[in-house]
Amino acid sequence: MSGETKVRVGILGCANIAGKYAIAAFKSLPNVELVAIASREEAKAKEWAERYGLEAETYDSLVARDDIDVIYSPLPVGLQEEWVLKAAATGKHLICEKSMTYSLASAKRMVGACKDAGVALYENFVPEFHPQHAQVLSLINGQKIGKPQVWSGAYGFPAFPENDIRYNADLKGGALNDCGCYTVYMARKIMQGEPIAVTCTLSSDGRDVDIKGSALLEFENGTALMSFGFDHFYQNTYFVWGSKGIVRTNRAFALPPTFTPAIELMENDGTKEKRTTIEIPATNQFALSFDYFCSAVARQNTKQFGEMYERIIRQAAVLEAMRVSAREGKRVVL
Repeated sequence: MSGETKVRVGILGCANIAGKYAIAAFKSLPNVELVAIASREEAKAKEWAERYGLEAETYDSLVARDDIDVIYSPLPVGLQEEWVLKAAATGKHLICEKSMTYSLASAKRMVGACKDAGVALYENFVPEFHPQHAQVLSLINGQKIGKPQVWSGAYGFPAFPENDIRYNADLKGGALNDCGCYTVYMARKIMQGEPIAVTCTLSSDGRDVDIKGSALLEFENGTALMSFGFDHFYQNTYFVWGSKGIVRTNRAFALPPTFTPAIELMENDGTKEKRTTIEIPATNQFALSFDYFCSAVARQNTKQFGEMYERIIRQAAVLEAMRVSAREGKRVVL
């Protein structure tokens, strides 16, 4: 970002991700001013505000402020639409944690409201900006693995405590919305296109939401295989299998700002295997994502606003097809 005018940000909710990553990332940006944080519990808002040097608000009072340019919403999936519509109506730009929507229809309503209000709406998939994925794409586009045939990824965690919001159907929890969405997003990025068909299975194991799933995404020139869930040995990785080699990540989606990831390139000419490890610098992917968004807001870059809207709809369309496939037990053509 450039220029003297700071983009003023308010945080809608005292979510764990705000305290762990988002607040520090916003504060690291010189042309962003983090102003306030809201909670439905007055005591919690005051506690967090005091801890981080911010002003305490309720959800409604934060959205109503006329000295806030951007609302950052780390709310559960099931609450995002309500507050996107309220904030857009007051002229606030919005950056929402993924998944920001539970259906394609909901995504279209949110995008439509923000378009009408002339405000930016951004779904915060922070791995978009981590340099390791640009390095993977550079290897692929440089023919280091030949023709990319298969993207394969996994993102999952051990079981959460019983009262975790990820198990709450009213808040649109579940594994697909929470971690499966990352595998979908990254497969689309690395395969450099949109799937033409999907086949998906989702399992609830007796709970009110899906707690695990797998999917096959078919692209024009390859496939993507993915698994995700809440009852798993921790996995956070993907690899791309090509006609001449494989490129593999060791940690793909969630990375602390101090973590130095590595990419492994495996090549084989038919007689000898060659392995190359490429270390990627530690990167604050939240700060890069927020800077991208806030720079677009500062410059009123309507072209970028349009790109943000399109990204939301494209991602939501694939997730919708996956839900239909799992529910109806069939391959769904997009």
